[in-house]
Amino acid sequence: MAAVKMNPHATADRHLVLIVDDELVNREILKLVLEEEYDTITAADGETALSLIRQYAANLSLILLDLLMPGMHGLEVLRAIQDDPDMKHIPVIVLTADQQAEVESLRAGAVDFLSKPYPDREIILARVHRVIEMTESREIIEFTERDGLTGLLNKDYFYRYATQSDLHHADRPMDAILVDVCHFRMINERYGKAFGDEVLRKLGESLRAAVREEGGIVCRRDADIFLVYCPHREDYQSVLDTVFGSLPTQGSGSRARLRMGVYADVDKSIDIERRFDRAKMAADTLVGSYRSTFALFDNNLHESEVFAERLLDSFDTAIRDKQFKVYFQPKFDVRPDKPVLASAEALVRWIHPELGFISPGQFIPLFEENGLIGRLDEYVWRETAAQIRDWKNRFSLSVPVSVNVSRVDMYDPELIGTLLNLIRENNLTPEDLFLEITESAYTGDSSQMIEKVRQLRNLGFHIEMDDFGTGYSSLNMISELPIDALKLDMAFIRNAFAEGGTTRLIEIIIDIADYLSVPVIAEGVETEEQMSALRAMGCDLVQGYYFSRPVPPEEFDRFITEKKKRLEEEGEEAVYSHGDSKRITGVQHRRTDQPFPGSENKSGSFSDDAHVSIMQALASGFESIYYVDLITDHYTEYIARGRYKDLKTKLSGTDFFAESRENIPKVVFPDDQQMLLDIIDKATILGILAKRQAMSVEYRLIIKNVPAWHRLKIVLSEDQRYLVFGLSNMEAEIRSAEAL
Repeated sequence: MAAVKMNPHATADRHLVLIVDDELVNREILKLVLEEEYDTITAADGETALSLIRQYAANLSLILLDLLMPGMHGLEVLRAIQDDPDMKHIPVIVLTADQQAEVESLRAGAVDFLSKPYPDREIILARVHRVIEMTESREIIEFTERDGLTGLLNKDYFYRYATQSDLHHADRPMDAILVDVCHFRMINERYGKAFGDEVLRKLGESLRAAVREEGGIVCRRDADIFLVYCPHREDYQSVLDTVFGSLPTQGSGSRARLRMGVYADVDKSIDIERRFDRAKMAADTLVGSYRSTFALFDNNLHESEVFAERLLDSFDTAIRDKQFKVYFQPKFDVRPDKPVLASAEALVRWIHPELGFISPGQFIPLFEENGLIGRLDEYVWRETAAQIRDWKNRFSLSVPVSVNVSRVDMYDPELIGTLLNLIRENNLTPEDLFLEITESAYTGDSSQMIEKVRQLRNLGFHIEMDDFGTGYSSLNMISELPIDALKLDMAFIRNAFAEGGTTRLIEIIIDIADYLSVPVIAEGVETEEQMSALRAMGCDLVQGYYFSRPVPPEEFDRFITEKKKRLEEEGEEAVYSHGDSKRITGVQHRRTDQPFPGSENKSGSFSDDAHVSIMQALASGFESIYYVDLITDHYTEYIARGRYKDLKTKLSGTDFFAESRENIPKVVFPDDQQMLLDIIDKATILGILAKRQAMSVEYRLIIKNVPAWHRLKIVLSEDQRYLVFGLSNMEAEIRSAEAL
């Protein structure tokens, strides 16, 4: 008959020990030895012991197990404990007088033994204490070294065990394997996190089962990426098929797709992480493939890896020594009778002193992947800004250049400051530097991206959406994007004019651009047929080998020289004759009667709203309206000639505040000069306008040697790009009021 006893003084802060022995006297002896330091429960047979173990599995710290008992033998109890995942973590010390049974007990899962008759009390306590302490230490280690979801090793311990395996089996060929769940994020979104977790658990179990017998180890490296390190084998496609078959089915009956990259018979002279980088390179070759699910790292991939490492190592030197060269490809406005240079695109080339010309297709994706693209972009911006300044100095003609702004750049909090500094350092305006941002950059965190683009546009930068049609913008989203031009991806041109191709998609995009009142730029145009067809469809600008390949700055000079010559010989109206109304802001030689900064609409023409706004201000008593660019301090003065269509510019200049300080002593009544000098300061004005919507100052102008009171009202434009000064004659206002 079973006897079950529990210490009536048991407490939660003491370890619980189960004593299993069919002899009452043995149970009592062990209880007396342990009761000062441990809580105890007892059982007189194997069946009762297993029942108590299941009941107290979460609390038991140790089992003292006799082997020779009626009914269920102690070894049977021991094997039952080891076979149950909920009980196998509990350590067992075997109680026996049979020394032959000790070896068998240890093989069955026992961690230690106590011989009968029992040794001294101190020996029993020492062994109990040591076993409990070692077990707890092991559990802590396992908790920190294993992934909580799958029970697999985490990455750090996995690498450590793999390294130890190499030390003990230096001559054994090993394989490094990476297994990835394709589009795992979508599985979570469609079927829920619980289903996604089940997929990961099953995948981990199957991988571990597949390599356990050969001595392989498995870890979960990231959310849906698993690593396997195991002795070399040839049947990986079979392994992958078996693992795939173990995964739970989705609602449609299908399973998650997997891809496996294998670096077979690894080179043990390279560190463990790089071995799995090679496995990842193999797996990455499967991205986008729906037929292949397994790939091996080979010599071609190895050569690519070595080449990539060399490029990365050379990056800093290449920046320092200006090995990166900026080439320029012209964009031609094809709306006039004869195409005319409108702008250019800056394209980076790498002329390596040893490797020669390196294709951008090789180094740009590499730098994007390794976080270097931001530094390269800024290098290109600086070189481009300096080149624009050089052209302006030599030709007195502005040719805007578009530069690429990557998604990484858009998340840089210093982006706007960096661009403005480049503008100031080279004495340019934002209209000189166009910003090309790919359509895909607007997706994802679109609201944050759109806000950043809006800020850039408000500062005067011209925004071109690059690679339009390759992203995932909805029509609704496109209508809200702050852009000034759509740039067709060259794949559209290539596919449209290929055999059996159609231009219908291009026509649709041009219709979208017309709806948005922005021009369309087609790149990759190579033939007369393509150029003529695009022109007939309503495309505005064309870029490609039909006009020119990308060329270094000294070769690009000829395009500027040709344009300047045409403008001088034919005149601007003739050069742009028969041009469409969608003229691109800043891409042509500016006329002296050009509307005030910020008044142009998206098509580049003078907006009716801007006319009305200025005319209303002038009609309400202001003699002059000054628009002052906050970035450059350039300004334009507007005066009225009595009719809407007669709005004219009277004066313009490059430094409003400097010229004002120079003129105040000449035209302002002496008593008012210092007061006005103190006020006409950009920092002072912006400080005041930060606290209120408008400010005004009254002073006397000397007109025909007679002081006349005037009022100067100052506000910020709606886009906060300009300071707007309105000057009114107070005495004329009084006379007008008296006449009424």
